[in-house]
Amino acid sequence: MKDESAPCHTVTTATLELGIDIGKLERAFQIDAPFTVSAFLQRMGRTGRRGLPPEMRFVFREEPVEDRAPLPELIPWKLLQGIAIVTLYAEDRFVEPPRHISYPFSLLYHQTMAILSYSGELLPSELARRVLSLSVFSDISQNIFRDFLKHLIGIGHIEPTAEGGLIVGVKAEKVVNNYKFFATFKENEEFSVHCGSEELGTVVAPPPVGERLAIAGRVWDIKDIDIRKKQVFVTPVKGVVPAYFGLCPGDIHTRVLEKMRDILFSDKSYPFLRPGAANRLDEARRLAKLSKMGESRLVSLGGDAWCLFPWLGTYAFMACERIIKIKLGGKADIKYVESSKPYFIEFKSGHTRDELILMLREAAREEFDAETLIFPREEPAFDKYDEFVPEALLKRHFAHDVLDIKGAKKMLSELE
Repeated sequence: MKDESAPCHTVTTATLELGIDIGKLERAFQIDAPFTVSAFLQRMGRTGRRGLPPEMRFVFREEPVEDRAPLPELIPWKLLQGIAIVTLYAEDRFVEPPRHISYPFSLLYHQTMAILSYSGELLPSELARRVLSLSVFSDISQNIFRDFLKHLIGIGHIEPTAEGGLIVGVKAEKVVNNYKFFATFKENEEFSVHCGSEELGTVVAPPPVGERLAIAGRVWDIKDIDIRKKQVFVTPVKGVVPAYFGLCPGDIHTRVLEKMRDILFSDKSYPFLRPGAANRLDEARRLAKLSKMGESRLVSLGGDAWCLFPWLGTYAFMACERIIKIKLGGKADIKYVESSKPYFIEFKSGHTRDELILMLREAAREEFDAETLIFPREEPAFDKYDEFVPEALLKRHFAHDVLDIKGAKKMLSELE
């Protein structure tokens, strides 16, 4: 790639997005839309060096849609997302702000073990002082850290001494003394997927228990996950589900979804679209107008089928979906809740539109503990050292740092 005397075409994952200068790169091609404006800028920033202008092209793929496909499957979501990301930067100069994380427990493990490793024996009070004085842990209390240390002692990663101090435990030595310990980001780990005694294949970062997974040409309900043995246990179900690549398909900001909504319901043209993309956008706009998507976020799909278009970012969308499943599913005759994150939520209910909107608003006004939005037997471990974090603290991190309950409640309370 550095040899400028010969043309070179390179196919890559996001690996080449950051921190690399590969010479005279003329243009970049993006398959589908990136998830964030920052990723778009990073990838386009690989080009435009050595006196050349930056150039990036988007290629959108669509599978043929069945004649009787429901409304949500007829909208070109990735095309809208690509247009939104480009215009958010070109017109608004918007780039996603950093997210505040209150409970970074994986990092807490890393820093605790790193400080113990280079300092040797420390009294618990001194260890707490050194760790909790780091600004990133400002929301972690002494009591939380005390429980955290007790857990690490219980699993043998920290050992108390006769003098009352703490040292790195034998079971943690192979973790701390490995060169990979220095990096806090997680490498991809494959989970094997099992139905009974049959192994179906492998996935990276499976969805939580209660969600669905597409693998081996079929759709499966996830019944259990063993994060330590890296195993997922499933049973077959009917239906379709989009391919799943981690906790959620990208950290998509609510501003991106709001811009997508503006694009769909406006008549503005975009000169950077090729004819095929422009025609597809016009077609989607006609469909949205005919279906009255712009009049309400809750749209009838006929009979007892409904679709909610939240127009929320990934983490507010996830909270909204869980409010519907957990808070309303059992008591409001709402069932068969399925979603395509973060675009739409489909479900079935015999209630009228007004009744459904009233129930959704009431659910938004209800005061509840954020951790009640975690599914039974769900162990939300996604960061590098989460396997060494107590389950209760993992749930706290997921409920308070991942799920955007405030954003979900605001949208539901304002339903038309």
